[in-house]
Amino acid sequence: MISRRRGREFTMQVLYASEVGGETLEKVADRIATSEDGPVPADAKEYGLQLARTVRMRGGEIDRLIQGASEHWDVSRLAVLDRIILRMAIAELISEPDVPSKVCINEAVEIAKKFSAENSSRFVNGILDAISRQLLNPPPESEISELESKPESAPESESNKDES
Repeated sequence: MISRRRGREFTMQVLYASEVGGETLEKVADRIATSEDGPVPADAKEYGLQLARTVRMRGGEIDRLIQGASEHWDVSRLAVLDRIILRMAIAELISEPDVPSKVCINEAVEIAKKFSAENSSRFVNGILDAISRQLLNPPPESEISELESKPESAPESESNKDES
C-alpha cells in the first residue's frame, strides 16, 4: 500500500530543496530519500517524485489557479512553504482522479499545520477549497477564453530564494 502521506511530505521536501538549492528534482529526491531522518519507502518516493514532476510540468496552470483563488495575493509573494504545499495539492487534484478532493485538501492542511506557519493551514484550506470547487464546476466558455487571453506567467524561478 502506498504511503501517500509520506509521499506528499516527500514531495514538499523535494520541491522546497530544489527551489531553494536550485538542484534537479531527481538529485534532491535521491539525497532526501536516503537521509539520516530515515529512508523513504520506495512507493512513497515514487508517488512523491511523480507529484513533484507534475508540479514542474504544469506549473503555469497551477499558478494561474492559485492566482485566481487568491484575489489579493500574488503567487510569488506567498511564503515558500505555503506556495509549495498549494502547488503540490493542486497537482494532485488535477492529476490523481482516484484521490478524493477532500482527502487532497485535508492532507495539504495537515502538512501545512506540521511544517508551515500558524495560520497557513487556514489559508491553504481556503485556497484549495475554492480551486476544488472551480475544478468541479468549471467557468463558462466565455470566462475561459477571457482567462486564456491573459499573458501566462511561469512558476517562480528557482533562482528566487526570497521566502516573503
